[in-house]
Amino acid sequence: MNTAASAFGSRGIRILLVGAGVRGAMWARVIAEAPGATLAGIVDRDEARASRARDDHAPGALVARDFDAALARSGGAADAMVIATPPSTHHALVSRALAHRLHVLCEKPLSEDVDEVTDLIAQTKAARRHLLVGMNFRYLPSSQRIRRYVCTGELGAPSYAHFTYHRQRDGNRDDLNDYVMSMAHPMLLEQSIHHFDLLRYCYDAEVESLVCDTWRPSWSTYEGDCCVSVLFRFANGVRANYLGTWTAAWNRMHFRWRTEFEGGALIQREQFEDLVRVDFDRGLGLRGPNFKGDGEAETPVVEPLEPCTPFVDDTRGLLAEFLGACRGELEPVTTAGDHLESLLVVQACIESLASGGWVTLQELRDRFAARPALARPTGEGPVPGGGPS
Repeated sequence: MNTAASAFGSRGIRILLVGAGVRGAMWARVIAEAPGATLAGIVDRDEARASRARDDHAPGALVARDFDAALARSGGAADAMVIATPPSTHHALVSRALAHRLHVLCEKPLSEDVDEVTDLIAQTKAARRHLLVGMNFRYLPSSQRIRRYVCTGELGAPSYAHFTYHRQRDGNRDDLNDYVMSMAHPMLLEQSIHHFDLLRYCYDAEVESLVCDTWRPSWSTYEGDCCVSVLFRFANGVRANYLGTWTAAWNRMHFRWRTEFEGGALIQREQFEDLVRVDFDRGLGLRGPNFKGDGEAETPVVEPLEPCTPFVDDTRGLLAEFLGACRGELEPVTTAGDHLESLLVVQACIESLASGGWVTLQELRDRFAARPALARPTGEGPVPGGGPS
């Protein structure tokens, strides 16, 4: 029997949830329903909100306004923490959790400051604990299928891609995070980072270089730039053209991710589903009309995918990875170290904006690796449970 697994016994892994906002309430549901896990407590500055999440999903869980109070009231009975608070709180909360020898799963971005992320990676290694980051879109069935095609080579090598995400996301909605309204780069840090992470993960390759532009349309509800355009060069030779926005001029959500392989194409036509495969007929280009319509070109075939409830089933997949890592059953891949690569892509975008040219990722890796670690937090004051997430 795995000794790490047996250490938790039949009670499962006891998890403290910090943050009971939009995303935190989702985590409360997923943790409470997960085999092998116990939602031991919910921490939030708004105790009424934490109580609602507790009553809805885990009636036996304790409720507290800060992390230290939760640990004290539980008698230290926690093995892990899930953090679903605004990014500005992440460094302090993760540091405190690691100091208490807890495994941590933190929502993205781990920090808006790359130096803080490298510091947390160092703290994680010193504590001999796991630190995972909430890049749950990797666990969508469509993402897993695209990655499988890349890794198996069933369609040959990937060559180039086009990823578009058009959404009119009005930041004034009550059911959305509000802290992003004043961020300098809300689209980059809160949404595009998911897409960049998917490109890295599904193409099984790191970004070699990129050039980026961002802007803010006049009717946007955000203070910062909410339109992002990037050209990527990946280390395996793949080129990708990305356009994402939270300020569209049509309320119809539009998502399309098309990848060209030697032997055909994969096209995802909806954000969480509708993946089709096209088998390339080279000889067809010599026959029929020059500009072929649906009835004259290769017929797309729908890829059969497992049913998926967005933001729930993919979060369950991420939590399963986290629990498996805590039990010592697997080596996690959605780690802080891996997340650093996606953050460096965002950093490269910001630096490309300033320079107006291409940025090489290796230069950023070398630069941030050479920086000294941040001073460790020494204060024992209360750490906020976080606002809406």
